[in-house]
Amino acid sequence: MCTEDVLGVAVSAADPILVRDWDNNNFHERVLELESRGYVARRETYTVIAEQHPETGYIVHLYSIELYPAAEITCKCAPADH
Repeated sequence: MCTEDVLGVAVSAADPILVRDWDNNNFHERVLELESRGYVARRETYTVIAEQHPETGYIVHLYSIELYPAAEITCKCAPADH
C-alpha cells in the first residue's frame, strides 16, 4: 500500500518519515500535522544538533525526528486470550 508523504512523494505505508528543520516552530508544526494524520513520533530519534546553516553560515540548531505510521504499533500489554 502506498500513501503520499508531506511533500507529495509516494512512500510505502511502512516507511518512516524523517522531519528535519532549522526553525523550532516549523519543526513542531510539521510533527503535529503528521501526528494528526496518524503518524507516531519515535521519541528516541529526536535530536537537536548545532550545525552551520547552509544558506546563512550561522551556527543554528537542526531539529529532527523520525515518525512512522500508527498501524505499525502492536500492543504487547494486552492479553492474548480474553
